[in-house]
Amino acid sequence: MDGRVAKARVLMELGRFAGAREMLGEVLAGDPENAVALADMAEVAFRLREYGQALEFSAAALRQTPEDTFVWRVRALAELALARDATLGPVVVREHRAAAVAAARRAVEIDPENADNLRILAATLRDEDPVAALQKLAAALEVDPDNVGVYLLRGLILRRNLRGTDSLRLAEEAFRAVLRLDPENAEALYELALLELERGNRAAGEEQLRRVARLDPEYGDAVRENLEWLAREDDRVAAAAQAAAETARPAGRYNYGQPPLVAQPAAGKPRQGRKYGWALVALVFLIVRLAAAGLSNDSGSRSTPPARLPSNYLQSQIRIPSFPAIPNPRQDPFQNWPSNWPRQTFRAPPITQQKPNS
Repeated sequence: MDGRVAKARVLMELGRFAGAREMLGEVLAGDPENAVALADMAEVAFRLREYGQALEFSAAALRQTPEDTFVWRVRALAELALARDATLGPVVVREHRAAAVAAARRAVEIDPENADNLRILAATLRDEDPVAALQKLAAALEVDPDNVGVYLLRGLILRRNLRGTDSLRLAEEAFRAVLRLDPENAEALYELALLELERGNRAAGEEQLRRVARLDPEYGDAVRENLEWLAREDDRVAAAAQAAAETARPAGRYNYGQPPLVAQPAAGKPRQGRKYGWALVALVFLIVRLAAAGLSNDSGSRSTPPARLPSNYLQSQIRIPSFPAIPNPRQDPFQNWPSNWPRQTFRAPPITQQKPNS
């Protein structure tokens, strides 16, 4: 194998895909049909999300080594990535999905005892037939019970593609199995952090998210968006609680039926004629009493109805606004996930098996 190919693989492990592509380009410039360089170039293009070029390089590699399952897996994942691009239109999406499944099935046909072949086939089936995908993963675990990628994909399918009552519990078990094999696996830690938040364990979930960001900077944006969303939810709930408290505050007391206050006359010399005023008041009072006595004789024992209070005295029913609900965590994040909950784009399971030397 060309030493430059070996160096390119080291660069890929370090995440320096641009440098790896440049190194492989030098190899292919002198040997355009180098199957190993073509296969590695297909992987580099896939890692850089240049899926069209990944398909081109994988096709060129398969013309040299048609039985190379590594290349078939890369091709299946590139087709699957294109199948998730809704902007291509439903017809093109279906074509890419069918091509992804066909490529993955071809890898399994060539080597049915390879756990990674079964894993990639499950990845292509997860959206359309998650139950069949889990069956493929079960077969993969029989072949390789310590395959981190298999457990990780199993957890993702159970958490994001299924709606069973035990799905979240089984998903957590799968992610815990990942951490037993790889204690610092950022993707498993991220999914477990979201599970903690969905259960209401706010402090544990936030701490786990921050740990993920420290372990893998690529999760920085996702972690920040989740923390910002939680802060916005706190503000919204607090505002709703304050509005409810304002609405429920008792109204002021009203003294309906009381006569208005009248300004008292200034102290000093009594006004002329005041004594005649009191005599007139006494006369009017006497006349009123006599009239009331006459009315009582006509009405017999009939009682006077109670006075009706003004309608605006009675306190109306207070309506407390309901607090915003946390989005249903079991919904499919790729289709009908609430718009205010931040989404994590699909991360294809890593390709772990080394491809044979040509």
